[in-house]
Amino acid sequence: MPIALAKVAKKIRAKKGGRLDQLSVRHTNKLNRATQREAKLRRLEASRSKTREPELVRVGYFKVATKDTTEPLSIPQTRDLIERWVHRNDEELCELQKARRPGRPPSAKEDSLKQSIAREMEEFRTGFYVPDLQDWANIEWLQRWDGSVGALAQIRFKRIAREDSEAS
Repeated sequence: MPIALAKVAKKIRAKKGGRLDQLSVRHTNKLNRATQREAKLRRLEASRSKTREPELVRVGYFKVATKDTTEPLSIPQTRDLIERWVHRNDEELCELQKARRPGRPPSAKEDSLKQSIAREMEEFRTGFYVPDLQDWANIEWLQRWDGSVGALAQIRFKRIAREDSEAS
């Protein structure tokens, strides 16, 4: 089992009398491996959190959108919330298109906004992944959600499609 950098350094310090300045090759290699292991773990954690961030933002939107509800939402009400979520960047996209001079290619930001809207519209057509807003207990869990990835396991999710026949 890998040992944390602090433990490796502590063990070496104990053997060397509290000094880490004149180390043998073996101890140096041990410290280097532990340092590289810690850096790798931090890098992997950062990439995991970066991939989960859009999901957390989406769930946060539905938490805020259902803050004042007193009863479970129907499927049409949930679809309205999804529509608002999908088209949240329409104003910014319109401003970018107006600011662009005629004949110029779209900016990278404009392209990314168009792609995200198209991706979310396609997901909405096939089934948009949202918290189950038709169950009051689940809405209460959503309101108590603290914004962490681990607490998402408490919340039940459902796929809501644009058409009635595809709702599941």
